[in-house]
Amino acid sequence: MSPFPVWYRLTLLIPLAAALLLGGCATADLQLKPGYQPVGDVRGPGGTLVLASSLEGTVPGVGERIQWILGEVKETDGTVRGNVTSPTAPSALVRNALQQELLRAGYAVQVAGSVPKDAGYGLVLAASSLHLDETRSLIKVEADCRVSFSVEVWLKGVKTNTLSFESRFSDFAVRDREKLHQEVLQKAFASAFKRALPALVEQLKK
Repeated sequence: MSPFPVWYRLTLLIPLAAALLLGGCATADLQLKPGYQPVGDVRGPGGTLVLASSLEGTVPGVGERIQWILGEVKETDGTVRGNVTSPTAPSALVRNALQQELLRAGYAVQVAGSVPKDAGYGLVLAASSLHLDETRSLIKVEADCRVSFSVEVWLKGVKTNTLSFESRFSDFAVRDREKLHQEVLQKAFASAFKRALPALVEQLKK
């Protein structure tokens, strides 16, 4: 027979049960504010270049209250526990990274919805995809990022080519969950743009 009275045991069990319920309902969402540091070492001839895209970054008047889903937070058995989110749309993250790389390459970049007919040089981000997923276990967190995009090359108002690029990078950590995701996204983007920038600059020289 327990030395503690029934009321005392119930007093201990109620908070424990509440904690278990709250733990089971707790969200596993991860909200990121992804940043990208350009890595390209190629230099173009310079000049004004129009980067065209109809992609939005954040919803006007709403800002960061809207969260775009980049991927899923899953357990090792495949159970989905939440989402990896960002206040900036995935397509806009790709566009912003491309813009930074073009600036680093020496171009004066003008972002627009389309390439004007009188523009000497233009690039159109025609399609893009970005997925950043997390898999959790008892001892570590794994992050996997996949990025792909297609860019149309325009010279003097005429489309001359369309180039496509993709990259994937994965890593794991036992702590610093948010830092892990930022690093995986950075490396996936960097891998893609190390191939994309030389190819795009070469096309723009023609």
